[in-house]
Amino acid sequence: MAQILFAPDSFKGSATSAQVAAALAAGWKMVRPGDEIVIAPFADGGEGTLDCIESVTPESVRVPITVQSATGTEHESSWLLVGADTAVIEMATLCGITTVEKLDPMGAHSFGLGQAIKAALDDQRVNEILIAVGGSASTDAGIGALSALGFKALDSSGNQIALGGAGLQRLTRFEKPAEIRKLERGIKVLVDVQSPLTGINGAAYIYGPQKGADSTQVEELDRGLNNFLRVLEVSDQAGFGAAGGVSCGLAILPEAAIVSGVATIAELIGLQEMIQRSDCVITGEGSFDDQSYRGKAVGYVLKMAKENNRPVMIACGVNKNEKSESIVSLVELAPTVESAMTDSQQWLIECGKVLATRFDH
Repeated sequence: MAQILFAPDSFKGSATSAQVAAALAAGWKMVRPGDEIVIAPFADGGEGTLDCIESVTPESVRVPITVQSATGTEHESSWLLVGADTAVIEMATLCGITTVEKLDPMGAHSFGLGQAIKAALDDQRVNEILIAVGGSASTDAGIGALSALGFKALDSSGNQIALGGAGLQRLTRFEKPAEIRKLERGIKVLVDVQSPLTGINGAAYIYGPQKGADSTQVEELDRGLNNFLRVLEVSDQAGFGAAGGVSCGLAILPEAAIVSGVATIAELIGLQEMIQRSDCVITGEGSFDDQSYRGKAVGYVLKMAKENNRPVMIACGVNKNEKSESIVSLVELAPTVESAMTDSQQWLIECGKVLATRFDH
C-alpha cells in the first residue's frame, strides 16, 4: 500500500482543481484500491483559490458579501476566514472575467475587490488579508478597489475620475481616506506573474487583449498606467502588472506586500508536510508547458517534491513539454481535443487509471 497525494491545479474551462483531483483519484483507486488517497487541490492565486483552500481547511468559514462585478452589476459572493484571523479574498469570484457577460476592456474595474477588502478590514477577527488576484477582467491599476476603500482618484478639476482603465490618463492626484485599519500581519497580494505594470511586457500589452482590448485600446491603457506611476511618483517593478495593475495600486497606497501566490497558498494548506508523508505526488493542469515552471502551481509542486525526494506524476489536458512515462495528457486518451475538454471528467478518470498502472511501488 502507498500513500498518494493528488495536488493538481484546475483545468481552465473544463474542471476545477477539486474536480480534477477527485476524478484522478477515482481512476487510480480502480487500479490500486489498496492505496491511501490524500486529496489537496492546489492553486497559484488565480481562479479556484478559495475552493482550494476551503477543501483542505475544514475549519474555514465562508463569509457572504454583495459586491459589484467588473462592470458594476451587483451579485452575491464571499470571502474565506481561515483559522482564527486570516481572510482570503479571490478577485476572480468578485469582479473577475467570469463575472461579466460582455468584456469591457476600458470600463471594467476592480471596485468589487475593494468592497471585499473593506469588509475584511471591518471584521475585527481579521489580522491578515491574502488577496488572490488572478482571473481579473480589468486594467485599472486598482483604482476601483482603492475607491471602495475610500481613496479618491481625482482629475485636474478635483473631480473623481470614472472607474475603469479609460480614466487613468486624467488622474492627477489621490486623496487618502482619513483612516484605514492597519492589520497585525498586513495585506498580501498573491501573484503568479512577475510582469511590470507598463510597456510591452506590462499589464495592458500582455493581458489587455485577453480582456477584450484591441491594439488602440492597449496603447491607451498603457498610457494610463504610465500616468498612474507618474502621479504616485514611483518606479515600475516586477509584479506590478498582475491583475491589470491591481497589485501595483494596493502595494503603493494601502502598502500591501506582493508575494508569491503558490508559496503562500502552499504554506497555508501545509503542502510540504503532505508531500513528505506521501509515496507519490500527482499534480497537473490544463496545459503543461514552459510557463508551468514560472510561478505556476504545477511547477511549484514539482520543485517541492524534488526537494523532498518524492516521485511525481503529471496529468494534463495537453503536454507541450518533453514526453515522459510519468506524464499523461487527456488528448492522448480522448478521441478528439473537444472530447477531452467537454468530457474531461471521464478522461481524467481514465488518466488516473493509466498513471496508476505506471506507478511502481
